[in-house]
Amino acid sequence: MMKRTNKIESKYINDILYDAYKFDNRILRKTIIKIALEYDGGEYYSSLLRKIFTHYHEIEVGLYSYGCFNPTNFPRGTKIGRYCSFARNCALIAGNHPAKFKSLHPFFYNPVFGVVNELKINRTKFTIGHDVWIGTNALVLPNASNIGTGAIIGAGSVVTRDVPPFAIVAGNPARILKYRFSENTIRNIIDSQWWEKDIDEIVKDQNSFNLFIKNLE
Repeated sequence: MMKRTNKIESKYINDILYDAYKFDNRILRKTIIKIALEYDGGEYYSSLLRKIFTHYHEIEVGLYSYGCFNPTNFPRGTKIGRYCSFARNCALIAGNHPAKFKSLHPFFYNPVFGVVNELKINRTKFTIGHDVWIGTNALVLPNASNIGTGAIIGAGSVVTRDVPPFAIVAGNPARILKYRFSENTIRNIIDSQWWEKDIDEIVKDQNSFNLFIKNLE
């Protein structure tokens, strides 16, 4: 079995924290997230964090993914697969200022300010596959709505288009440097759907586990 932080055993306590999060109070919400991180298994395991982010922030986070419980850097509508890794200061940017409008100012496109009645720009909804790694200071811009399973986005990259599965991209704008494996190996990994297994199941099968800790090619 994998070592993990203490879980909140009481469903009653879990439900209280979930309901309390509805109050849009920064200190209260930070406290609830801190409790979930310390006592509900942390980012890797917490069902409370995932329930909160799905309901209150419209951000779906797969099991074992971490570094993405940040509604400032991860916009509404984002869907993240399992086993993903995110550097703390990477970000997904869902919309651009309207270059064709008379003004670039959010007064004229964002209804939050009360000047316009509805959002006047498009907001991207991102889909991040499984086992993706996005590095330090990387930015994913609105035109890059899909990051494929197994992809690596290098530190400081500015991603302006979709990233194929198992591609390694870097730079500004980011470009494909290479693929992690050959086409045949990528196909075999995708067909295996290993990310659908829980970590305890993978660790229990020693033959399967050994494939994760050695070079495949």
